[in-house]
Amino acid sequence: MPDNSVVVNLNQFERARRAQVSAETLSVLHGCRDLLIEGATRVLTRQTEAMENTLLAMADRSPLLDTRNTYYGAQGILNKQANELLSACKDAYCQNFSDFALNREKTTGSELLELSLVDDQDFEITLAVDKATSRLRFNCAEELVALDARIAHLLGRSDLAENDNPLGPRALCEAMLDGITRMQLEQDVRIVLLNQFDLVLTTELAHIYQAINRHLIDRGILPDLKVGAKNRAQNSGPAQHGTSSAGTGPAMQGQTGGDMFRLFEQLAHGGAPATGGYAAGTGAGGGSASAGLAGFSLLDSLSQLQSGALMLPGGGRFELPLLEATNVSNVLRSLQQSPVMQAASPLDAVLVDAVAMLFDVVFDEASIPDRLKAQIARLQIPVLKAAMLDRNFFSQSNHPVRRMLDAIATLSVHLPDNATGNARLDAISQVVSRVLDSFEQDIAVFESAAMELEAMASTLEETLEETVDVSLQPDIAQIKQSERAELAPVIVHDFINRALKDQQAGDAVREFLRRDWAQLLTQDYISEGEQGAHFNSHVETMRELVWSVQPKADMDARLMLVRILPGLLKRLREGTAEIDLPQKLSDRFFATLVILHANAVRPNAQPVPLPDITPEEIEALAPAPAVPEAPPIVAAEAEPATPEMEDEFTQRALALNKGDWVEFHYDDGTFRWARLGWVSSIKNTYLFSDQDGMNSFSIGLHRLADKLRRGEAVLVERKSITESAFGKLMNLFRQKLGHA
Repeated sequence: MPDNSVVVNLNQFERARRAQVSAETLSVLHGCRDLLIEGATRVLTRQTEAMENTLLAMADRSPLLDTRNTYYGAQGILNKQANELLSACKDAYCQNFSDFALNREKTTGSELLELSLVDDQDFEITLAVDKATSRLRFNCAEELVALDARIAHLLGRSDLAENDNPLGPRALCEAMLDGITRMQLEQDVRIVLLNQFDLVLTTELAHIYQAINRHLIDRGILPDLKVGAKNRAQNSGPAQHGTSSAGTGPAMQGQTGGDMFRLFEQLAHGGAPATGGYAAGTGAGGGSASAGLAGFSLLDSLSQLQSGALMLPGGGRFELPLLEATNVSNVLRSLQQSPVMQAASPLDAVLVDAVAMLFDVVFDEASIPDRLKAQIARLQIPVLKAAMLDRNFFSQSNHPVRRMLDAIATLSVHLPDNATGNARLDAISQVVSRVLDSFEQDIAVFESAAMELEAMASTLEETLEETVDVSLQPDIAQIKQSERAELAPVIVHDFINRALKDQQAGDAVREFLRRDWAQLLTQDYISEGEQGAHFNSHVETMRELVWSVQPKADMDARLMLVRILPGLLKRLREGTAEIDLPQKLSDRFFATLVILHANAVRPNAQPVPLPDITPEEIEALAPAPAVPEAPPIVAAEAEPATPEMEDEFTQRALALNKGDWVEFHYDDGTFRWARLGWVSSIKNTYLFSDQDGMNSFSIGLHRLADKLRRGEAVLVERKSITESAFGKLMNLFRQKLGHA
């Protein structure tokens, strides 16, 4: 453009106008900058060791060598260069923030001036930053609504795009990646480190943003701003006459609903139609049907349906299918096909569809028994009302309604098919009935119900723990004894060999220990184990016996022998009596021992010869040693030959902890739930009990892994049923939006 041109480049003009930031504004911005980056680096520094442990665990679980090396490489950087790395991230953020404050252009290459192909590495980096940004923004949605509004006000702008906030997650993630890149690391290592930083900050960043908002409030920047007001103002459209849209009225009293609610709004505003039979504001018969329900609201209709039938204008009547104690059906699908939906706004229709899909997912959950699903089914209308009244239902995992549903699902493991289980089911039914009778618009009804059900689950778990610990003790003792019986010959043989190693004990003592004393040690080991008092006492007696027959060259050793000899002989006689050693063999051994002790205290004299005894005489006198028979393992699963494979199913079995639940399936189509009560540290024998803790059975590691491999055993995950359902629900709506 010529120098004397009167044409003004509007982009440069707008940039120059925005660059005029006052010193006071810059000071406030710098204070916010310091709160963010100092808080983030402090959190990351504190969690460095935890990130290292996570990376090591991920490396151990990874089957691919390249992936393991990437995790090890990232862990090595955190271990040796954490301070340098975080300092680089901090410097990068401060530099980017200064560029924003002074309105400097980004470095060359940060923006493309023409279309070009993006290589795989750039795409992977961009995707990593996008994921990290989305995760942080979702978990800090409430705080960022207020922060975006305050920063826009501070900069004199009417609005601020979510990725244009210099304090936002996008700016922070890009700065962290810039700092990591300055360390000259491989791309895979950079992505792994960024993901670790993001995961750590996910739980902490909201607190930092709260501090920044307080900092701005203290300086008079929109002190009266209501959190979430900006989103509500933008998302709410004109209310339809006679409706209580989720975009207006009671639903708007809640806070931002996060990414899921944004999907709902996109669908409601033309992204895709709801799946109900009636579109919002139209009936099956066209406009006349809609006019017939003028003045009705969906929320009021739900309140009437909750308590019975809905009376329609003109004397008509509508009611949902009756849900009995054994009936599991999604009545919200019937609602979608009903005239009631004529009173629904587009967003209301999407909400009904979302909650209906939520119950579809819950009802498909195999880990919840049907009789418990029937209780959950009774809550469909109250849950839908709560979702319309409070959009936090979709964003808060600890929302009272979701806690109540999760608590009911958790009680699945405490419902055996007997009188005890039926009594517990009745208690759950009474709580559900109270919600149905008392819920109007106060969510606190669900809070009290959730607390009651959670307390019930906690009490049952504690009671079961105590019952199992007591009832399994005999079984545990029996399994330990059985396993020790298998190991006893090896253990006893090892103890005797160590006692005799490099010692001049003589053949008589060696034969006595290996043939006779070994029986006593074997009995002790099977009965008490290696730490048993009798076993250790008899091992010590064996060692004293070996020492006592050694030559005693000095007076101190001889005096020591004289002091210990009476007690030693007494313990030896008691031990031979315990194993019922034949009297002739016992007398011959102790006679030989007298000679050995006499020879030990006069090493320079001619030793006294020992009495001769042939092996045939010993065999005639001594019957075959009677080793205690190992008791059978209690109520053991049939143990056919099972291949000892080391795969993911073996690892799953090894990862089981006390208190975990497993669902065992049988050939006749039946199944039972079993709780892990104990695992043997010797042979990896797993001892399970039933839902009441009264019956038990054991199974070996590789047999259990084989059942997991065949699908005959399924781990029961103690997860939030609503969290899982919402994850599936969000994917379904994204697919629906993508096909719109």
